[in-house]
Amino acid sequence: MDHRQLRYFVATYEEGSISAAAKRLYVAQPSVSVAIAQIEDRVGVRLFERHRQGVTATPEARAFYAGAMQLIGDFKALSGMFSKPAEPVSLSLAIMPAIDAGRIASFLKLLIQRIERLKLRLVTLDEPAEARIVSDRLLRKGDRFVHLWNEKYVLALPQGHPLTRKAKISLADLNGVRMIERCHCELHDEASSALARRGVGPDIVAKVQNEEWALAMAAAGVGVALVPEGSIRDTAGVVGRAIERFSLARRVGLAYAPGASPSSGLHAAVELCREVRRTGLRIPGNPAGLPWHPISPSARPAGKAIAARPPGAVPA
Repeated sequence: MDHRQLRYFVATYEEGSISAAAKRLYVAQPSVSVAIAQIEDRVGVRLFERHRQGVTATPEARAFYAGAMQLIGDFKALSGMFSKPAEPVSLSLAIMPAIDAGRIASFLKLLIQRIERLKLRLVTLDEPAEARIVSDRLLRKGDRFVHLWNEKYVLALPQGHPLTRKAKISLADLNGVRMIERCHCELHDEASSALARRGVGPDIVAKVQNEEWALAMAAAGVGVALVPEGSIRDTAGVVGRAIERFSLARRVGLAYAPGASPSSGLHAAVELCREVRRTGLRIPGNPAGLPWHPISPSARPAGKAIAARPPGAVPA
């Protein structure tokens, strides 16, 4: 049993699928299958139950996983025992308010796990930063943008609202409905135009500046609100419903100014974002937009770590 076999087992255990593990490891699927079979022969127990949807870990696999992670960690420690500490890779990143916190948390975890020696500093949009996670509606002149996911807009309804009993909700159902308006939403004008084109006139009973207040008002029963789908997660007293034939959505990604001498941290972040788009690497999120695979908090993904390029290398 070797280090490679253990990595293949860990990837399969975390992904719940041999094909997904192979994709994450950048190897052919039979290589993973053979490695798992070799481990099972060696330990004398079945570690996974195979089925059409993937694999299910057995109780023995759960115990073996803890030991495998310990060995992989020990191997990594031994490999770097006599290495000189490398310089940290710095990156300052601004994040727009009211963005899907679940996706952002998973994306930041991916950055930390995949960019070696990353020293990450998070700031607000008002502060200087090398890159920003923003909607494409908030791009500045000259910005380059790597699209990461979409956030659809949905209707936030108070629990027990009459519209929660409808099998389907259309824009016409909003005519005369008490609505909370988000004044500083980057898609405010587009949403208002969509309602006006269909002759829909909701009753605006409150105007707020952000999703947090809109959802608080909805939970209190003041009215309904159009909000990005990710903002509703875990909001008590609010039900999120899609609106038929209403495709309002915002594109979220990494924005940066193409300077003459970008930092190694910025280069590595841009390359990782491009890998996400190129390979379909997935991170947990809401069902709409990009559904992304979960990433274990206990292990660096088995995909190649992204080395930082020396300052002066310009991301294309």
